[in-house]
Amino acid sequence: MTVDNSREATALIKKLEASLPIKVKAAKELLKMLKTRGDIINPEKEFEVDWVAYSGDEGGIMCRLVSKNDNPEDEDKAQYVVSITHLKIDPDHPHAEEIATYQRERNRKLMLQNRGSLLTELMPSRPPKIKKSSKGFGK
Repeated sequence: MTVDNSREATALIKKLEASLPIKVKAAKELLKMLKTRGDIINPEKEFEVDWVAYSGDEGGIMCRLVSKNDNPEDEDKAQYVVSITHLKIDPDHPHAEEIATYQRERNRKLMLQNRGSLLTELMPSRPPKIKKSSKGFGK
């Protein structure tokens, strides 16, 4: 099952490229990932997306985040490249609704795709032993 419609994703990429930079905040998944790396980020911290690209079904629309307070010429500042599904988009952005639709659809399809693998993990590795049936109830 394909996760993204590549034509729609490419069309959205072109719209996003024309409207860069985009103000965003980190969503819950990104905050958790950064915390495991040791980067503690304020959930209200704003970033700017200064580059977008489509990485296919594996990653979807990828965005490079730069802190609004960072100097763009300073290469040592932390920059992150993340899927757009891990971002909260500024609601005033002209394509905010299209981005939210893309995020919802991608997350839904990923959940459906992963549901099979989750069920596989939850199932026992060996089939259960078949009990020989006795006659009647408890006899």
